[in-house]
Amino acid sequence: MRLVPEPALAGLLRNLTKKQATHLLTGLSTALETYSKQNVDANANGPIHQPLRTVMTTAEGNVRLFMPAADAHTTGIKVVTVPKQGDIRGTISLFNQDGSLRGLLSAAEITAFRTALASMTLLSRVSGVSKAEIVVFGAGRQAEWHARLAVILFGDQVTKITFVNRSKGRMLAMCEELEVDLRKSLPNLRIERIAKEDLTDGEYKAKLKTILSTAGVLHCCTPSTEPLFPYADLGQGPKFLSLIGSYKPHMQEVDSDTLLSGKSMVYVDSKDACLEEAGEIINAGLSEDSLIEIGALFASTEANVDATQDKNIVFKCVGMGIMDLAVAQSLLEIADAESIGQEVEGF
Repeated sequence: MRLVPEPALAGLLRNLTKKQATHLLTGLSTALETYSKQNVDANANGPIHQPLRTVMTTAEGNVRLFMPAADAHTTGIKVVTVPKQGDIRGTISLFNQDGSLRGLLSAAEITAFRTALASMTLLSRVSGVSKAEIVVFGAGRQAEWHARLAVILFGDQVTKITFVNRSKGRMLAMCEELEVDLRKSLPNLRIERIAKEDLTDGEYKAKLKTILSTAGVLHCCTPSTEPLFPYADLGQGPKFLSLIGSYKPHMQEVDSDTLLSGKSMVYVDSKDACLEEAGEIINAGLSEDSLIEIGALFASTEANVDATQDKNIVFKCVGMGIMDLAVAQSLLEIADAESIGQEVEGF
């Protein structure tokens, strides 16, 4: 059994090669494809099982989540604690078919990484959208990983990344190490930061409108309860928008016009989950027929998306247990190959 604690896992992820990142991308794409195909076939006995997560709140106000998942080869469970104060902590346990423990990995970094990787599974298949200018909303780990993976996977196609956040302090804390790492790969990369608290409301809106008009890719990674920008500020398409920060019905990162304009194709990780949990989709009144599961796209003969001047590509992700399982398995393979973490006998 291999034990991969947070420091070892963070080091593994921050030193990923493009080949390793592509391997992780392929593994996640395959899992999402299998999930969607199983749903279409209404195969309750298919290889993927994702029981509903269990949520417990302690007397002290700490929230504990238990998220099991299984495929044809591995069973896994992510156990996460969201403390009343402090950082989220957790683990992912992976078990072999015979029930023996295969590996134990720190979960906090994987959760942020696999969500960003899900965005990249679709973005990597989109043609017609420029990846030169990228805007990232947020200053947490998910925002960080959207930037890191964009640079790893798309290289010098990326010329500028703009980070946008409400507060300046948290954004600076994220960017201190991140910007150094990004420029190691792309020395000429332009990086800009916009903190809402530094500007008047009018200045902020004007500056945001300017950068959105030229950006081709927008990653929204905030638990916002109101749209981060109006649809009109997007300007001419095509653009790619990932919406991964909001995960409850009262949260909303874009307005309904962005989804209902007739100029957006809306992709999701899970139709069922997004119709129940995604505030943007619920508020816009989108039906199941209006959504496309990315797994179904990957399974089709035309597994790529050709964006046009009339279409924006929107990806809404609320997260699934099978995503954690697929990414944890691939990371464990890399850890085994490079002897990262510690091999523990007796499990």
